Amino acid sequence: MTKKEAQKKIQDLRSELADANDKYYRLGHSPMSDEDFDRKVKELSALEATHPEYAAAESPTVAVGSDLSEGFRKVEHKYPMLSIQNTYSEEELEDWNRQVTEKIDPAELEYVVELKIDGVAMSLVYEDRKLACAVTRGDGTVGDEVTRNVRNIESIPHRLPASFPAGRVEVRGEIYMTRQNFKTFNEYALLTYGKEQQNPRNTAAGSLKLKDPKESALRKLDFYAYAILVDKQEGTHWENLEALEKAGFPVNDKRAKVRTVAGIMEVCAGWLEIRDGLPYNIDGAVVKVNDLRHQAILGRTSKSPKWVIAYKYKTEAVETVLESVTYQVGRTGAVTPVAHLKPILLGGTIVKRATLHNFDEINRLGLKLKDHVIVEKGGEIIPKVVSVVESKRPKDAADIEPPANCPVCGSDLSRVEEEVALRCDNLQCPAQVTRSILHFVARPAMNIEHIGPALVESLLKDGLIKSVADLYFLKQEQLETLERMAEKSAANVIESIRESKIRGLDRLIQGFGIRFIGKTSSTMLARHFKTLDALRAATQEELLAIHEIGDRMAESIFKFFRNPLTDALIARLAEAGVSMEYQAAEGSDELAGKTFVLTGTLPTWSREEAKEIIEKAGGKTTDSVSKKTSFLLAGEAAGSKLEKANKLGVPVLSEEDLKKMLGLA
Repeated sequence: MTKKEAQKKIQDLRSELADANDKYYRLGHSPMSDEDFDRKVKELSALEATHPEYAAAESPTVAVGSDLSEGFRKVEHKYPMLSIQNTYSEEELEDWNRQVTEKIDPAELEYVVELKIDGVAMSLVYEDRKLACAVTRGDGTVGDEVTRNVRNIESIPHRLPASFPAGRVEVRGEIYMTRQNFKTFNEYALLTYGKEQQNPRNTAAGSLKLKDPKESALRKLDFYAYAILVDKQEGTHWENLEALEKAGFPVNDKRAKVRTVAGIMEVCAGWLEIRDGLPYNIDGAVVKVNDLRHQAILGRTSKSPKWVIAYKYKTEAVETVLESVTYQVGRTGAVTPVAHLKPILLGGTIVKRATLHNFDEINRLGLKLKDHVIVEKGGEIIPKVVSVVESKRPKDAADIEPPANCPVCGSDLSRVEEEVALRCDNLQCPAQVTRSILHFVARPAMNIEHIGPALVESLLKDGLIKSVADLYFLKQEQLETLERMAEKSAANVIESIRESKIRGLDRLIQGFGIRFIGKTSSTMLARHFKTLDALRAATQEELLAIHEIGDRMAESIFKFFRNPLTDALIARLAEAGVSMEYQAAEGSDELAGKTFVLTGTLPTWSREEAKEIIEKAGGKTTDSVSKKTSFLLAGEAAGSKLEKANKLGVPVLSEEDLKKMLGLA
C-alpha cells in the first residue's frame, strides 16, 4: 500500500467509524455489529502505527464515542467515563493478562467477572445522600444531564443510607430495557409512531434523551449498578458491589471471582449457555482487576482503563429457510431486497426477516428461494443472511429474479453504471415521498420536533401534505382532526414547524437529501455559496472547483437543482418564509479564510459544536496540522497535534480565546 493509499484508507476508516459512533451513541442506531466495528478499529490502529504522521487525537482508535446531544445541560465528569476495550478470543485475553501481570504480582492478582449487559452507561451523582444529578457518558469528559428522565426508573434509589458518606458519591451503572418491556413498548410504538424500535439498547438510549419525562416514563427502564467512585478509593471492586447491594441498588448476581484466564473462560462459557433464558440482552462479560490499588497502578489510556476488558461472545448464527423475498424502497429510490424467513429464535427475539442488501449480494451468496440459510444477528442489530447450506437445497429451489418495476408505484427501475442498487426514478413515488419527509424533519436537517413516522403517514393518507413544503402551510385545526392528535399536541407541531423556518441554508441543504451530500458537505456548500440562489446557479465546473466536492457529488448537486420538481419545491418553501441564506454566527467575518485543527477535550463545547461554530463563523476545519494551519484549538490532553503546532509555530487557542475572538465571551 502506497503512502497516498494508506492516507485515504485511514481517512475512509475514520469517517466510517465516526459515522457509526455518531449513530450508535447519539442517534441510538447500530449501523454495524460490535465485532465489525472492533475489526475496523484494529485495522485503523495498525495503519496509524505504520503511518504515525497521520495520527489524530479525534481518531476512533484513541477517542471515546460521544452521545452528546443538543438541548441538554452539559456536565463535566469528575472522573472520566471511558470506553472498555473488547476482545473476542482466549488468546486476546491471555495477551491482556500478560500486560496486567507485568505490573501486578500474579500471586496477588484477582479478577471479577460480570455479565456485560447491553445497555447505556450512566453516572449518578449523590450529594448529602440525595440523588442530585444523572449524566450520560457523553464524550467521556462531558456528558448530558438527564436527571428528570432517570428519576422515572424505579430501581434507582433517590436517597442513600447513612452507611454512605455525607459528601459527594458517584454511582455508575448500566441502564437497560428487559426483553419483555421492549416487546411491550414496541407494540405501543407500532401503534403510536408507525415504526418498531431496533433493539432494547438503542431504545433505552433514546428514552434517556427525550425532552418530556412523561414520554420517557412510558418506556420502562431498569438499572444495574457496578461501581462506586469517591476521591479516596479503598478496598476491592467486589466489596463495592456488596456495598451497593446493601444500599438498595440492583447489582447483577451473575458475577464471579477468578484468578486465571482459564477461570474467566469457564465462567463465560457457563453464561453463554444461559444467555437466551436471561430477561435482558447481553453481549459478553466484563473482566475487572478486583483490588482498587491495583487498578490505580495499571492506570488508563486516553480511551480505556487498562484494568478492565470485555470478552465479547461471537456473533449468534442459526439456520432457517428462506420463504420469500420482498422489496423496500428507500428515500433516494434504492430498492432493497428483504428476506422473509421461517421464524427462528435469535438473540432472544423471534426473527422473521433479514436484510439482503442488494442483488450483487444475492448473487454472491448464490441464494435461491426455499434455500436453507445461516442468519446472524451481531450486536442485536438487524439480522442478515450470511451463507447458504447448499447440501440442503431442495429440488424446487427457484432463482430470485430482480423486479422490473417499483414495488410501490410501479415505475420502471434503473441501474446506474458502477452502482449495485436498482433504483426507482419516480420522485413522486409514495415510499420516497414518505422517507424524504422524515429525512427533512430529522434532527440533523430541519429538526422539526413532534413529527414522526405515524404523523407523516396520517398527513399523507388524509391528503394534507404531498411534499415537505406543505408542512409549512398546515393549520392547527387540520391537525386536530387527526387520530390521537389533541389540541396541545397539534399546537406543539405547528410551533416546531414555525421554529424550523430559521434553521439556515446548511440545514436546508441537508434536508433536501441530495445524493452523496451529507451534513459536512451541506455546511461546506452553505458556507461557500451563502445563498440558495447562488448554489442553484452553480455549474458543475464551479462545484468541482471546491476542494471537498468530487465528480459524483458535483453531478448529483447539479442534476438536483435542474429538476423542475426541485424548482417547485423551493418556490413553495420560499413562499412559506423558510430561510435560504447561510446563518453565520456573530462575528462571522472574523474567521473567513482561516483553517482550524481541533485537539483535546474542550471545557464546554463538544468537538462537533466547536466545528459548527468555527464553520458558521466562516472558518474551515481539517484533521492534520501543517504550515497552512491558521490556528490549533486545543483542550485538555491535546497530545501530538499540540507538539506539532508548537514546532511549526502555529498559534494555539483555548476555547476561551476563540470565544473572545468571536465576541462570545
